[in-house]
Amino acid sequence: MHIWLPNDMGARRCLLLILLACTCLSVRSVAQNCSLSAPQKLAAMQLTNLFENGNFEFNYGYCENINDGRGVTAGFAGFTTANGDALDLVQAYTAGHPRNSLAKYLPALILLGKTQSDSTALLTGFCKAWSAEANNTPFQQAQQAQVDSVYYQPSQQKADSLGLQYALSRAFLYDTIIQHGDGDDGDSLAAIVNRTKALQGGSPADGVDESIWLPAMIRERRHDLLHPENAATADQWAVSVERTDVFSQLAETQQWGLSGTIRFNTTNYPNESLITNTTASSSAMCGQKLTSSDSISSGCSLSIAVSTLLLCFAWFVLSLLLDHPL
Repeated sequence: MHIWLPNDMGARRCLLLILLACTCLSVRSVAQNCSLSAPQKLAAMQLTNLFENGNFEFNYGYCENINDGRGVTAGFAGFTTANGDALDLVQAYTAGHPRNSLAKYLPALILLGKTQSDSTALLTGFCKAWSAEANNTPFQQAQQAQVDSVYYQPSQQKADSLGLQYALSRAFLYDTIIQHGDGDDGDSLAAIVNRTKALQGGSPADGVDESIWLPAMIRERRHDLLHPENAATADQWAVSVERTDVFSQLAETQQWGLSGTIRFNTTNYPNESLITNTTASSSAMCGQKLTSSDSISSGCSLSIAVSTLLLCFAWFVLSLLLDHPL
């Protein structure tokens, strides 16, 4: 087969640089499309559940007004009546199961979500109805689906854009979006990320060491919990700073992979341990690529294979360009 190559050595070198640049971009793109494996995702959600509900078991029936300016907080992930995610959940659940005890609260939830009001005056009996529905598997599944689409997937897309590869980093973004939301206010996940990038001169996607960048973001979030832009959350958030301390401790002890037995010890979470379904020797990097249906594929293994093929191809063309025998 005849392969055309430019005769001028300068042109050949220019072509080589273009090829190598495309190869590096391709390898980087493949690597960033990694997400948590199923056991790592479960561990991340269990950690957040500990912070939200006090244990590793998903409390689908949790419901109370914690006086944080967001109305009633309910479900294992803390859906609230003021920001509209409780409304979205009840609407989705009612669409498939119209005869449920929460459906009658939809007009009130629509009004509260539209005005972002933390009032509970229209929600008499709401928590009792929520707890009753939590015994039904479809309502539990609806909560899981809502968390996945509204919080988990957006947090992992943000992790991709930041070039985060550690499972711990991705879990931290998920925990942050659960507590801070994905809005455009100064307390949001995006705001915390942007401030961290400004302080660190970029993100791991720009070449910043992730083992340095993650602790910096943890510190930035901790500061936000103590000094939030939204004063209504100040008291409640001030007592929740230990959730960032847990992540700091996990980073300090290099538990990057959320594997084996996850251990930490703080004042409010003394001598805690979470046994995962992955071995302690597992890679600290993200586990596998998730499809849109959340099924597991061999994403990271594919990343390695594709990267190897690209590098081999680059070496092959290099040999041709420089007139060296293979």
